[in-house]
Amino acid sequence: MTEAAQIPPALVQRQALDHAAARVIWLIAREGPEPDLDAALAPLSALAVPGVQEVCARFGLSGLQRDLFLLAAGPELSLEAAAALAIHPLAVDGRATPSMAEAVLGPEAIDRLGPVAHLRDAGLVDLAPGPVLAHRPLSIDAAVVHALRGTPQPSEALMPALTPVAPGPENAEGATLATGLQRAREGDALVALDAGPGADAAGLAASAFALHGLRCYALDPDRLDLGEAEIARAATRDMVLLGAGLVLPASHARLAERITAPMVLTGAAPRGCRRPVAELRLRAPATADGLLLSEADRRDETATVALGLAPEGALARRRAAEGLEGLAQPITPQAGWDDLVLPEAQMAQLRLIAEYQRHEAQVLGDWGFREQSARGLGMAALFSGPSGTGKTTAAEIVARDLGAGLYRVDLSAIVSKYIGETEKNIARIFDAAEGSGAVLIFDEGEALFAKRTSDVKDSHDRHANMETAFLLQRLEAYSGCAIVTTNLKAGIDEAFLRRLRVAVEFPFPGTELRARIWRQVFPEAVPREDLDYDALARLAIAGGTIRSVALSAAFMAAAEGTPVTMALIAQAVRQEYSKIGKPLSETELRGLA
Repeated sequence: MTEAAQIPPALVQRQALDHAAARVIWLIAREGPEPDLDAALAPLSALAVPGVQEVCARFGLSGLQRDLFLLAAGPELSLEAAAALAIHPLAVDGRATPSMAEAVLGPEAIDRLGPVAHLRDAGLVDLAPGPVLAHRPLSIDAAVVHALRGTPQPSEALMPALTPVAPGPENAEGATLATGLQRAREGDALVALDAGPGADAAGLAASAFALHGLRCYALDPDRLDLGEAEIARAATRDMVLLGAGLVLPASHARLAERITAPMVLTGAAPRGCRRPVAELRLRAPATADGLLLSEADRRDETATVALGLAPEGALARRRAAEGLEGLAQPITPQAGWDDLVLPEAQMAQLRLIAEYQRHEAQVLGDWGFREQSARGLGMAALFSGPSGTGKTTAAEIVARDLGAGLYRVDLSAIVSKYIGETEKNIARIFDAAEGSGAVLIFDEGEALFAKRTSDVKDSHDRHANMETAFLLQRLEAYSGCAIVTTNLKAGIDEAFLRRLRVAVEFPFPGTELRARIWRQVFPEAVPREDLDYDALARLAIAGGTIRSVALSAAFMAAAEGTPVTMALIAQAVRQEYSKIGKPLSETELRGLA
């Protein structure tokens, strides 16, 4: 008999729980030799019995993340671990808290409990409600408890809407769909299966999942009284725990865009998605190829749909979000090329940024530029110009075009009065973003990229110069795209300007460009009446201000139950000018109601 057959699975699972509990007890007391959990779980992992080791492996937990997860799960691991937690002075209701985690694991533990940090984003650790973060008890969902004990089950929250789906008979269609799913994974796409009337789309999807070693569940979100974010979080976690794929009606495409579990949408391909959609259409059941794969020309916004349990793109982005937490703000790119009005020369420069990133592997790798020198190969760009001229919007467009995450770096959080802390923050930003393909945007870059002083009078001048030099080095070595925006190009250090690959000047729009902006600032659904765009173009305001005026006028129209008119726009203009303390000139007033 084999070793796996000799040891009952329940005993293997109990041993794994005991090893995890021993780790928790040691972390709390710090007495005796430190348990080596990896060494303890290694022989049990070789038996391929689901339990603690499987949960940690599927979610990529190790080191600090795993210890923090085990602290949260402590009461579920053993009576001894529960007792050790209960007597700790910082525990609440017998459970670990963020303050306890900080005391036991160090100050970094708090950062790993942020709302977008991996443990919470993946649905592995929950924080009880409460006004004070430090004293809110940590817990884990019952679905995670069952998985730790080797008996995975869907969460109680999703149970009313989840139905197991049995694979249909083996046929060419199922095999072709499985291949199409893999192709979609490689393209980071949602998968829509239009099987036609009378076809068992869910069974066909289950057959395709089975070929990848996955079970299948159908989800009916209409049976749940939960928000999309909550459903997506639970569904992604449960499918990973269950080793399963998800079937979801294509009418719930908005929800599907939030889910990173293996998934098939049933029905016609949804339109207007921000993520790519691979439509797989059943031609005829008798044909060998069975399905027609057509890639829709859409871009990925956030996460990756994949058939593996740990999709690389999604994990890289999650790690980036976790590492950048507190130093950078994630931005959801929504603007497209048609939303930006700039002279053609500037538009060409912006497109060059995206083209550089797309052809980086060919030019630097295949053509050998990287072998000559590792310096100066990144894409660092400067966007300069007055406020409201589209610098941040342009960064959104570039990120969306590349299918990359976008993070606005908080310069106030980076710069520290303590020596060495600024460099540590800079290193943390680039280390977290490296490998994720993230686009970094440094707003008001003159604060950190300002000219270095040649007249070094004290240690503050010397360290300020060192901070700038360190930032330049990391910027030059970053493999992704870094964008610096500024209203004061003259204040930027010349050494930094030399390291730029692209510098785009965003001019204050002239009358012709302002007219174009006014013509496209209102979405098609907004009712309008007799708007004089030439008169509006005489207002000497940039695109950002135009959008603010248009939004205010739209709210006024909705409140009055009328279309947007020149009179309402004139009222919104006066409010905007009053807010910024700018007088309306006679030329600008001409033509306004």
